[in-house]
Amino acid sequence: MRIILIFTILITSCMSNPNKNIDTHSTDHKDAKSDSTSVILYRFSEQGKGNWRIQDDVVMGGRSDSQLKITAENQAHFSGRVSLENNGGFCSIHQTVEKNPYVIAEKSVAFVLLVKGDGKAYNFRVRTPNGRHSYGFTFPTTGGDKWETITIPFNRMEATYRGESVEVPNYAGENILEMQLLIGNKKEETFEILIESIAVI
Repeated sequence: MRIILIFTILITSCMSNPNKNIDTHSTDHKDAKSDSTSVILYRFSEQGKGNWRIQDDVVMGGRSDSQLKITAENQAHFSGRVSLENNGGFCSIHQTVEKNPYVIAEKSVAFVLLVKGDGKAYNFRVRTPNGRHSYGFTFPTTGGDKWETITIPFNRMEATYRGESVEVPNYAGENILEMQLLIGNKKEETFEILIESIAVI
Protein backbone atom coordinates (compact mmCIF):
# COMPACT_ATOMS: atom_id res chain seq x y z
CA MET A 1 0.00 0.00 0.00
CA ARG A 2 2.86 2.37 0.87
CA ILE A 3 4.58 1.69 -2.49
CA ILE A 4 1.35 2.41 -4.39
CA LEU A 5 0.90 5.69 -2.48
CA ILE A 6 4.45 6.85 -3.22
CA PHE A 7 4.06 5.92 -6.89
CA THR A 8 0.75 7.80 -7.15
CA ILE A 9 2.37 10.93 -5.69
CA LEU A 10 5.25 10.61 -8.16
CA ILE A 11 2.92 10.42 -11.16
CA THR A 12 0.84 13.35 -9.93
CA SER A 13 3.85 15.64 -10.02
CA CYS A 14 5.83 14.22 -12.94
CA MET A 15 5.12 17.32 -14.97
CA SER A 16 5.64 20.07 -12.39
CA ASN A 17 4.86 23.74 -13.00
CA PRO A 18 2.36 23.28 -15.87
CA ASN A 19 1.32 26.94 -15.61
CA LYS A 20 4.86 28.30 -15.63
CA ASN A 21 5.86 27.42 -19.18
CA ILE A 22 8.22 29.79 -20.93
CA ASP A 23 7.98 30.70 -24.57
CA THR A 24 9.97 28.55 -26.98
CA HIS A 25 11.62 29.96 -30.05
CA SER A 26 11.50 28.06 -33.33
CA THR A 27 14.76 28.57 -35.12
CA ASP A 28 16.88 27.26 -37.93
CA HIS A 29 18.95 24.24 -36.88
CA LYS A 30 22.23 25.68 -38.16
CA ASP A 31 21.72 29.04 -36.47
CA ALA A 32 20.82 27.41 -33.17
CA LYS A 33 23.99 25.32 -33.11
CA SER A 34 26.19 28.31 -33.88
CA ASP A 35 25.30 30.21 -30.70
CA SER A 36 28.76 31.16 -29.41
CA THR A 37 27.47 32.17 -25.96
CA SER A 38 26.39 28.65 -24.98
CA VAL A 39 28.50 25.91 -23.39
CA ILE A 40 27.51 22.43 -24.53
CA LEU A 41 27.00 19.87 -21.77
CA TYR A 42 25.98 17.05 -24.09
CA ARG A 43 25.69 16.86 -27.88
CA PHE A 44 24.18 13.63 -29.17
CA SER A 45 25.54 14.18 -32.69
CA GLU A 46 29.09 13.96 -31.32
CA GLN A 47 28.74 11.72 -28.26
CA GLY A 48 25.98 9.33 -29.34
CA LYS A 49 23.70 7.72 -26.77
CA GLY A 50 26.51 7.42 -24.23
CA ASN A 51 25.19 6.36 -20.83
CA TRP A 52 21.71 7.79 -21.35
CA ARG A 53 19.13 5.22 -20.26
CA ILE A 54 15.37 4.64 -20.41
CA GLN A 55 13.49 4.99 -17.12
CA ASP A 56 9.74 4.42 -17.49
CA ASP A 57 6.98 3.79 -14.96
CA VAL A 58 7.48 0.03 -15.40
CA VAL A 59 10.08 0.24 -12.62
CA MET A 60 7.13 0.76 -10.26
CA GLY A 61 4.52 -1.43 -11.95
CA GLY A 62 3.30 0.83 -14.76
CA ARG A 63 2.78 -0.12 -18.41
CA SER A 64 4.33 2.80 -20.31
CA ASP A 65 6.99 1.99 -22.89
CA SER A 66 9.65 4.06 -24.67
CA GLN A 67 12.74 3.78 -26.84
CA LEU A 68 15.89 5.84 -27.27
CA LYS A 69 17.70 5.60 -30.60
CA ILE A 70 20.29 7.61 -32.51
CA THR A 71 19.07 8.65 -35.96
CA ALA A 72 21.02 8.62 -39.22
CA GLU A 73 21.57 12.36 -38.63
CA ASN A 74 23.02 11.55 -35.18
CA GLN A 75 20.25 13.07 -33.09
CA ALA A 76 18.61 11.32 -30.14
CA HIS A 77 15.11 10.04 -30.98
CA PHE A 78 13.05 9.53 -27.82
CA SER A 79 9.62 8.03 -28.51
CA GLY A 80 7.00 5.75 -27.03
CA ARG A 81 3.60 5.44 -25.41
CA VAL A 82 2.51 6.71 -22.01
CA SER A 83 -0.04 4.48 -20.28
CA LEU A 84 -2.08 5.15 -17.14
CA GLU A 85 -2.53 1.44 -16.39
CA ASN A 86 -1.46 0.22 -12.95
CA ASN A 87 -1.15 3.81 -11.70
CA GLY A 88 1.47 4.53 -14.37
CA GLY A 89 1.88 7.68 -16.40
CA PHE A 90 5.42 8.61 -17.47
CA CYS A 91 8.36 7.83 -19.73
CA SER A 92 11.82 9.32 -19.40
CA ILE A 93 15.47 9.17 -20.35
CA HIS A 94 18.21 10.05 -17.90
CA GLN A 95 21.97 10.26 -17.59
CA THR A 96 23.82 9.83 -14.29
CA VAL A 97 27.37 11.19 -13.97
CA GLU A 98 28.05 10.98 -10.23
CA LYS A 99 31.74 10.13 -10.70
CA ASN A 100 32.30 13.02 -13.10
CA PRO A 101 29.67 15.75 -12.49
CA TYR A 102 28.96 18.49 -14.99
CA VAL A 103 30.61 21.68 -13.74
CA ILE A 104 28.34 24.67 -14.26
CA ALA A 105 30.15 27.99 -14.70
CA GLU A 106 29.28 30.58 -12.08
CA LYS A 107 28.09 33.07 -14.72
CA SER A 108 25.59 30.61 -16.26
CA VAL A 109 21.89 31.44 -15.87
CA ALA A 110 19.89 28.96 -17.97
CA PHE A 111 19.79 25.60 -19.72
CA VAL A 112 19.29 25.55 -23.49
CA LEU A 113 17.84 22.48 -25.19
CA LEU A 114 17.82 22.12 -28.97
CA VAL A 115 14.85 19.89 -29.85
CA LYS A 116 12.32 19.07 -32.54
CA GLY A 117 9.12 18.33 -30.64
CA ASP A 118 5.66 16.96 -31.35
CA GLY A 119 3.48 19.67 -29.83
CA LYS A 120 3.43 18.04 -26.39
CA ALA A 121 4.84 19.15 -23.04
CA TYR A 122 8.04 17.73 -21.55
CA ASN A 123 9.85 18.16 -18.26
CA PHE A 124 13.60 18.73 -17.95
CA ARG A 125 15.15 18.14 -14.54
CA VAL A 126 18.55 17.94 -12.91
CA ARG A 127 19.94 16.56 -9.65
CA THR A 128 22.88 18.08 -7.76
CA PRO A 129 25.20 16.90 -4.94
CA ASN A 130 23.19 19.00 -2.45
CA GLY A 131 20.43 16.50 -1.68
CA ARG A 132 18.25 13.72 -3.05
CA HIS A 133 15.73 16.11 -4.59
CA SER A 134 15.79 17.24 -8.22
CA TYR A 135 14.98 20.56 -9.89
CA GLY A 136 12.53 20.53 -12.79
CA PHE A 137 10.70 22.69 -15.28
CA THR A 138 7.95 21.84 -17.80
CA PHE A 139 8.07 23.29 -21.32
CA PRO A 140 5.82 23.03 -24.39
CA THR A 141 6.93 22.08 -27.90
CA THR A 142 5.34 23.36 -31.08
CA GLY A 143 5.64 20.32 -33.34
CA GLY A 144 6.27 20.52 -37.08
CA ASP A 145 9.56 20.43 -38.98
CA LYS A 146 11.41 23.27 -37.26
CA TRP A 147 13.98 22.89 -34.52
CA GLU A 148 13.27 24.77 -31.30
CA THR A 149 15.64 26.36 -28.84
CA ILE A 150 14.16 25.82 -25.37
CA THR A 151 15.59 28.21 -22.76
CA ILE A 152 15.01 27.25 -19.11
CA PRO A 153 16.15 29.84 -16.53
CA PHE A 154 17.80 28.27 -13.49
CA ASN A 155 15.71 30.33 -11.09
CA ARG A 156 12.46 28.84 -12.42
CA MET A 157 13.42 25.21 -11.76
CA GLU A 158 11.67 24.10 -8.56
CA ALA A 159 12.77 21.33 -6.20
CA THR A 160 10.77 18.12 -5.70
CA TYR A 161 11.42 14.72 -4.14
CA ARG A 162 9.18 11.71 -4.73
CA GLY A 163 6.49 13.97 -6.08
CA GLU A 164 6.41 16.48 -3.26
CA SER A 165 7.75 20.03 -3.17
CA VAL A 166 10.92 20.55 -1.18
CA GLU A 167 11.29 23.75 0.82
CA VAL A 168 14.61 24.85 -0.63
CA PRO A 169 15.44 27.69 -3.05
CA ASN A 170 15.10 27.05 -6.77
CA TYR A 171 18.07 25.74 -8.71
CA ALA A 172 21.04 28.11 -8.43
CA GLY A 173 23.54 26.66 -10.88
CA GLU A 174 25.11 23.90 -8.78
CA ASN A 175 27.11 21.14 -10.46
CA ILE A 176 25.00 18.33 -11.93
CA LEU A 177 24.98 14.62 -11.09
CA GLU A 178 21.99 13.68 -13.26
CA MET A 179 19.93 15.05 -16.16
CA GLN A 180 16.49 13.75 -17.13
CA LEU A 181 13.92 14.42 -19.86
CA LEU A 182 10.43 13.21 -18.98
CA ILE A 183 6.91 13.15 -20.39
CA GLY A 184 3.94 12.58 -18.09
CA ASN A 185 0.93 14.73 -18.91
CA LYS A 186 -1.59 12.73 -16.83
CA LYS A 187 -3.09 11.13 -19.93
CA GLU A 188 -2.44 8.25 -22.30
CA GLU A 189 -0.59 9.37 -25.42
CA THR A 190 2.12 8.50 -27.89
CA PHE A 191 5.06 10.85 -28.28
CA GLU A 192 8.32 11.47 -30.10
CA ILE A 193 10.97 14.13 -29.76
CA LEU A 194 14.40 14.66 -31.31
CA ILE A 195 17.18 16.08 -29.12
CA GLU A 196 20.34 17.54 -30.59
CA SER A 197 22.05 19.05 -27.54
CA ILE A 198 21.83 20.31 -23.96
CA ALA A 199 23.79 23.44 -23.09
CA VAL A 200 24.02 26.29 -20.57
CA ILE A 201 24.26 30.02 -21.15
